[in-house]
Amino acid sequence: MRPYLSRASVLAWFLALAAACILAACGGGQAPILGTGSGVSLPPAVSATVPVAQNPPVTGVAINTRITATFTKAMNPATLSTSTFTLACPGGSAVNGSVSYDASGQVATFLPSANLPVSTLCVATITTGAQDTGGIPLQAAFVWSFTTSSAPDTTAPTVTSVNPAQDAVAASNTAVTASFSEDIAPSTISASSFTLKTTVGDTPVVGTVAYSPEARTATFTPTSPSPLPTNTSFTATVTTTVTDLAGNALATNKVWTFSTSVAPDTTAPTVSTVVPAQSAVAANNTLVTATFSEDIAPSTISTSSFTLKTTVGDSPITGTVAYSVGARTATFTPTSPAPLPANSSFTATVSTAITDLAGNAMVANKVWTFTTAALADTTPPTVVLVNPIDTGTAVCINKTVSATFSEAMDPLTLTTATVKLAPSSNLNATVAAVVSYDTINKIASIDPSANLAPSTAYTATVLGGASGAKDLAANAMVADKVWQFTTGTSECQLPVPLGSSSNFAILASAAITNIPTSTITGDVGLTPDTGAGITGFSSPGSCPEIVGRLYAVNASGPACALIDAALLSNAKTDALAAFANANNAVRGTPTPISTNLAGLTLYPGLYASGTTIDLSAGGSLTLDAQGDANAVFVIRSATAITTLSTSQVVLSGGAKASNVFWTAGSAITLGANSIMKGTLVAGTTITLQTGANLEGRALNQGAAAAAISCDSCTITVPTP
Repeated sequence: MRPYLSRASVLAWFLALAAACILAACGGGQAPILGTGSGVSLPPAVSATVPVAQNPPVTGVAINTRITATFTKAMNPATLSTSTFTLACPGGSAVNGSVSYDASGQVATFLPSANLPVSTLCVATITTGAQDTGGIPLQAAFVWSFTTSSAPDTTAPTVTSVNPAQDAVAASNTAVTASFSEDIAPSTISASSFTLKTTVGDTPVVGTVAYSPEARTATFTPTSPSPLPTNTSFTATVTTTVTDLAGNALATNKVWTFSTSVAPDTTAPTVSTVVPAQSAVAANNTLVTATFSEDIAPSTISTSSFTLKTTVGDSPITGTVAYSVGARTATFTPTSPAPLPANSSFTATVSTAITDLAGNAMVANKVWTFTTAALADTTPPTVVLVNPIDTGTAVCINKTVSATFSEAMDPLTLTTATVKLAPSSNLNATVAAVVSYDTINKIASIDPSANLAPSTAYTATVLGGASGAKDLAANAMVADKVWQFTTGTSECQLPVPLGSSSNFAILASAAITNIPTSTITGDVGLTPDTGAGITGFSSPGSCPEIVGRLYAVNASGPACALIDAALLSNAKTDALAAFANANNAVRGTPTPISTNLAGLTLYPGLYASGTTIDLSAGGSLTLDAQGDANAVFVIRSATAITTLSTSQVVLSGGAKASNVFWTAGSAITLGANSIMKGTLVAGTTITLQTGANLEGRALNQGAAAAAISCDSCTITVPTP
């Protein structure tokens, strides 16, 4: 039996251990052993832990939790045992338990044989006896600590988001993911607890299942058949055999359905924003983040694919990397040194090892530099705007609830545990919802899984304090942000369902005319006119101006065109249905708008003009979502929509081009060098004059639909 340790001796022991750990670069990862020549193997390292390895140590850890460590390489299970993975809680004896290893996620788990002591500082250690499958050991012991709470965890985990979403139309080569509300026991995630089958016929899909602790996400990758059959509906299930790290199981199975489209996803992901920005001067205690253009395969986010080093000397910074599904953001947390040295320059790199859920890799590394300031950031964040407003009434029952912050936040701290919605009559009855974070606009959103109850008071809360929302310098909100609102009886405007036409940047009926050189990101298609109606591309053999696919009904057009009349017919049918949906009377009574929209600010909702809609030369129209990231704008003209030269549509308050829809009974014309946001659905022609820039889609439909022309224009299909 080990001798009793006093609190003072324990503290002295721990501080000495921490100092030694810093000198050895053991806490939060190890610097790799570098070598020259071919065949040099890097030692394994710990890339993530639960509880999180941080300084100061995390607090409030449930006394019945399991401790996990994720490795950068496949490990030899025989070298992971209670002699190489230990737990000690000062003030008592070493913790007895067992160690297991999940090869699919490269995760070792220490399971205590009994509850940990309450309110106690515990230290976990993985020694250099831990080796990878090639026999290479950790370069140095990895040590981290945490403080327990006074109670066990009895809360059942939930599935907070899935991809593809319920009823979504997904690419046939996509992987299927389920993200959880809390850390999950890796051993409970398998091909038996996460399954996929055809909705009609219940035919099982064979696949592999992996769990990413950093993202709290399980991924099902189909292997037979692979890719999935097109135009087919599937049912995914996560069963109640899945448990959290305290052994609490899901209360019910999570079941959802989606269908596959005709075409696979071949679009490479990109890094859309980084923090700190290129050449920025940031506080030396900041975290480093990269936000992606689409959902990323969590297993490809690691300390190998997201790295940080000094710009002068190329000295690597050790740290942990985690991925927030709801924010599409990877976060690098420096651990040695931590904080980063002041007045120093650093280079961050996100590599092409990162792929999307369809397996498409980034085309090139994303590399940027920033400099640290002399001082740390100690300013706590605040919530500067909420939607709905506090004490708001008659709020639509499908409302997305949001909070806008004063500064960039750590996405990993914005979860269903810290951003909540509940009926005011019972604050413990939290509404099932997906929590997401918009890194650009600094908006956290609560998207309820079902409509809210009508005529009911609700309370929204963003938690502050040590266990609450934090900024990228780990500063917590000082206090909870709490606000109330009451629902009405009606729904907000819903997005216009585009179906299979959503993949198209241009979908025309009579002709597609291009004047080089344009940049079109998205698919291009023409039907029922023949391929000969597709003209003007600068290199017809390869169509380099199109970042996507070109579809035609026959081979009389550019050599790069894919011949698929059925796909085009389906897309055209969906575009026609979208026009009808946008103009359907069930959308409610529109707000009337005048001809010229220049100088106006419109808020989410339905707008219509019985005549033309114009935007005068140099004029600006602002679409303000007021912090609601899912706000929808539907703007209709009975006749034509015309924007003149250098005019622009500006999105603010978190508004997204993917949720803006313009419909015209006849033609839509975008003036030279104008900027437009949203999907255009026209009854006749669509014309983008010289230099026009559209973040959206150009679709036309119906018997009178005609040509779509693009004069050195830019069209980009918006991200969801």
